[in-house]
Amino acid sequence: MAEIEHGRMTTEASEGFTLFLIGMRVNDWRRVRAWWWVTRSFNEMLGELRAERGRGLLASRSLVDGRGVTSVQYWESTEKLMAYAHDSLHKGAWRDFYRHVDDGAVGIWHETYHLGRQEASHGPGHEAFYTHMPVFGLGEALGTRPVTRANRSAADRLRRAGTGG
Repeated sequence: MAEIEHGRMTTEASEGFTLFLIGMRVNDWRRVRAWWWVTRSFNEMLGELRAERGRGLLASRSLVDGRGVTSVQYWESTEKLMAYAHDSLHKGAWRDFYRHVDDGAVGIWHETYHLGRQEASHGPGHEAFYTHMPVFGLGEALGTRPVTRANRSAADRLRRAGTGG
């Protein structure tokens, strides 16, 4: 059990970090293989990130609700998050999702919030992606639009956000 720090606490100012929210939503409880596979993949990726601290994950917490799981993750930088997205288990899991599970039984979503100093390839801002989800999160707050060639990747969406486009 975590030790409780009594009294009022805060954090030190930071030059910047990235808040990453990622989750899944079960749309069809009868499709156990689909949502169990996604849950297992999420857990494997978190295990990999916790075992290899140099990848950039600072801390995370998983929140469970009636239909799915949300992982709240704090990253050293957007660049480290993007590097992980194109490496390791994540790339294979995403490919396998599209091959075997992308039929609506499970929804996947993520939202990236770059906070603080501007990095070389990403300005301050946010991006979001939803597949097989009801209108949710930033999509509910700001509206949604289809993914196109111009906004296909998280990096593309962050670049557009950093330039106001």
